[in-house]
Amino acid sequence: MNRIIKNRVRKIFSFAESSGTKPDAIIIKNGIEGQLDSTFFYLSNIRSGLFEGCSIIAYPSGSISVLTSKLEEQSALETPDIEVITFENESEYKKLLNKKLMKIRILGINYGEITLGNYLWIKKNFQRIKLIDLSKPITRARCIKDEMEIKLLKKSANIASKVFPVIIRSLEKDITESQLSSIINYNMENQGASSPSFQTIVAFGKHSAEPHYTPQNYKLKRNNLVLCDYGAKYNRYCSDITRTIFFGKTNKNIKEIYETVLHASKIGLSKIRIGVKASEVHNAVEDFINSTKYKGRFIHSTGHSIGLNVHDGASISRKSEVVLEEGMVFTIEPGIYIPKLGGVRIEDDVIVRRNKPEIITKAPKELTEV
Repeated sequence: MNRIIKNRVRKIFSFAESSGTKPDAIIIKNGIEGQLDSTFFYLSNIRSGLFEGCSIIAYPSGSISVLTSKLEEQSALETPDIEVITFENESEYKKLLNKKLMKIRILGINYGEITLGNYLWIKKNFQRIKLIDLSKPITRARCIKDEMEIKLLKKSANIASKVFPVIIRSLEKDITESQLSSIINYNMENQGASSPSFQTIVAFGKHSAEPHYTPQNYKLKRNNLVLCDYGAKYNRYCSDITRTIFFGKTNKNIKEIYETVLHASKIGLSKIRIGVKASEVHNAVEDFINSTKYKGRFIHSTGHSIGLNVHDGASISRKSEVVLEEGMVFTIEPGIYIPKLGGVRIEDDVIVRRNKPEIITKAPKELTEV
């Protein structure tokens, strides 16, 4: 059995036991596209394929069994050191699953990701088995990245960082938000990304005051803010970076907003180290912004964990109960948003280390005028 897979499985069972639960096995069951549990790929390390309707059964020993349809059989078989069982239809899948779960009395489920339909299907067909929620141990395990994951996250962040000079060169009067978004996406994939890690955000002018704006056919004008929030997906692992540029000559107001956000970014990054509460990081950033004339204009959390998902289960926010541990990877992304004027956000990806953070997004952060 692959050592990395075994360690990941055992880590989940260990966290489950420390929280007072002791399942005999864990099942991860995918729905259709858009309803896939990334834990399936965390435990299997399978790099290709959708695996709709497929499952993993994981055991305390660290071993796993992958139940797959023939659609993704080859991708599963090409993954070393995992048991692959193929089914042709739901009836056969049910028989195979029943055989695998025959001696199981307590079965862990990822309540945070499984669809209601799949949960009810398991409950109906395996009534003798007690189902328990393992979403918290799973989230905690996935938040602490192993060295393979960190290597992939660094590659993903490197791809995204290298696109920033392309963004600068592409800015010209009348380019649209959608056109710049497509340039960003093409250049990430041209460098080896399989896809963007989420829908790329490009917001010009007043649109940059909306944090989750969707690019439109709005044309770039002189003296517009340009906010680009994007990330690369590399071997399923995500990066997430934001840079804000000014197309034209900045005025005193824009410079002041930018310098405030840049200082908030430095404060947030300086707080990232082992043993610090995530809420303390957020509070330090928010308290600083609220001490300026921009009080109340920082309208979201300071960051989130990244990994197989761009939002990978944990947050750096006021109510977060997370305590930072070695190997966790988060974004730090303070912003100030002024309706009808625009917004500034600066976002980096950072690994939690003992003495100081390891920042893995390398694009320049100083105010850039084009």
